Amino acid sequence: MRVDEMSNRAVLYARVSSKEQEQEGFSIPAQQKLLREHAQRRDLHVIKEFTDVETAKQAGRAGFNEMLEYLKKNPEARYLLCEKTDRLSRNFWDIATLDDLMNRQGLVISLVKESTELHKESRSHEKFIFGIKALMAKNYIDNLSEEVKKGHAEKAAQGEYPSIAPLGYKNNLVTHRIEIDESQAPAIRRLYELYATGRYSLKQLRQVARDAGLFGRRSKRELSKSEVERILKNPIYYGMFRWKGKIWPGIHQPIISKELFDQVQEVFASQNRAKTRRHRFAFGNVMRCARCGCRITAGKIKGRYVYYWCTGFRGKCGQPYVPEGKLEARMREIVAAVRIGEERVAWLTKLLRESHEDEKAYLDAQVKGLTARYEQLQARLDQIYLDKLDKKIPTELWEQKSAEWRREQDEIRSQLAKHQNANQSYMEEGIRIFELAQRFVPLYDAATPDEKQQILRFLLLNCTLDDATPTPTYRKPFNWLVELAEMKTGGAEGI
Repeated sequence: MRVDEMSNRAVLYARVSSKEQEQEGFSIPAQQKLLREHAQRRDLHVIKEFTDVETAKQAGRAGFNEMLEYLKKNPEARYLLCEKTDRLSRNFWDIATLDDLMNRQGLVISLVKESTELHKESRSHEKFIFGIKALMAKNYIDNLSEEVKKGHAEKAAQGEYPSIAPLGYKNNLVTHRIEIDESQAPAIRRLYELYATGRYSLKQLRQVARDAGLFGRRSKRELSKSEVERILKNPIYYGMFRWKGKIWPGIHQPIISKELFDQVQEVFASQNRAKTRRHRFAFGNVMRCARCGCRITAGKIKGRYVYYWCTGFRGKCGQPYVPEGKLEARMREIVAAVRIGEERVAWLTKLLRESHEDEKAYLDAQVKGLTARYEQLQARLDQIYLDKLDKKIPTELWEQKSAEWRREQDEIRSQLAKHQNANQSYMEEGIRIFELAQRFVPLYDAATPDEKQQILRFLLLNCTLDDATPTPTYRKPFNWLVELAEMKTGGAEGI
């Protein structure tokens, strides 16, 4: 069958591979105008138009697939008009499908800018050239993808985050690096600080994020619980980042310290070990059995009487059921034990202020030494990278030494953060602890059962229960305050 004897009905197909390409002069309307003018010159009647604005790297383009289905169901549409080969086909599946339509239904493919028409009677070298152009287009996509991946890997190895900045950061289009977004970073830091206390759920943090104006970057909607959890588990916020299954040391400015990040992960781990109970008892999750070491749990008997007993996971140990009333007075004594006299508070505060200058001098020296070592490592990293580019050293050695030095830099950053925080809060934190110790009893007396539990967990590292007698082990520095309070000599002179 000769081409000039075919029907004059045609379909038109236009495609751009991205929104950006649509805006850069390769627009759909421009292609449609070219193809319509060609149809008019050839006296072809366009009965349907199809478009796609997306990549053709993979088969499955909506407009393209719709066009194929239309051509299969409407064999009277004998012409397919397209600007050029790479607008029509960039993968093997497309070539096979179009070739089948040419052979079975007599489809004619007109590539207007290439002044080419393909049909089932086309010479073999014409089909060969079409196939080669399609394969070249596919090879371009593959090479581009490969180069992008190589570029991303190189960027990651240099400590630069190679993707869209997460919440709390923004992409700098000039330096091509990420930097802190001051409008979001405080909210990210606040989420970490609140969750590290162990008193906030992911649901509550969603509300905190919403109140702070923190919304999904793409969706612009309120963060889900899973999104909040991903933020709290993302190492990018303390200076590292995940990329292709590995953790890389970053050169971006951290929003939080490594220490705070680790505290948050500990909270996640503890919640996985023991789910939060619906009803919180004042002394629940506070004590362990002195006889077998199992956790002491609590519950209501007959719907109203609160009792505590050993979970007995290691077998029966003889620990009796203890009514909450028998524990109340002893628990209050445990809280009151951290109080020290006002005279001692004044003496300790004066001593702390005097020692602050020595502590500050020590911390400043530590920071200076760590900073010098960090800069030395950075100079080595810069030099070894140049040596790799100049092929003075093998890539394997560069990767090994770079990873080693960046790990050391990450540790230095963590130590610097600790020293700087200590330098700023050494005296203030100490004074706050003294003041807080004096307020624990009135706070405890006015607390709800849930708040009492939080106070006890804050004060105690451990507490064992034997019969109705709880025996505490205090956290530092409260253990020292208890020792001071127990001294028989009253007044600062006896300390």
